[in-house]
Amino acid sequence: MGIRLITPDVGTIFWTVVTFAILAFVLARYAWKPLLQVLDERERTVRDSLEQAKKARAEAEETLRRNQEILANARRETAAIIEQGKREGESLRAEILAQSRKEAQELVEQGKRRIQYEQKQAIEKLRTQVADLAIQAAERLIVRSLDDKKHRELLDEYVRSLPGMRRDEPPAR
Repeated sequence: MGIRLITPDVGTIFWTVVTFAILAFVLARYAWKPLLQVLDERERTVRDSLEQAKKARAEAEETLRRNQEILANARRETAAIIEQGKREGESLRAEILAQSRKEAQELVEQGKRRIQYEQKQAIEKLRTQVADLAIQAAERLIVRSLDDKKHRELLDEYVRSLPGMRRDEPPAR
């Protein structure tokens, strides 16, 4: 019995080949086509997904590039705006400084005019007072009828008695 299993039988080989051919025909007709279609569909789906992924990556890279350009432009514009703000600030500072100097100069000129006016008023008042004093001194001289030396002493004494009218003080200007 052991040898019969090892030696091939022509009938068994024939029926094995016929069964294999029928099975291959049935599988080819009904199973292989649908399986190949499923595999082809799966391959096409994977290929389409890869193409879509490549397109999405290219779009993402393009979007990133555009965003970087926009960011660079925004930075340049920001720097330009800051620089313009600095220039305008300096210009405004110079303008305010010039205006302040002008106003200060006007105040100084106004002060000088006020001082000159008050000085003229004081001189005028002083002249009036000196004239009054001269008249009073003349009246006293006439009343006393003194000699020239006494006359000068009397005038000097009177002038010294007035505030701010001493001989050793310089005249006010």
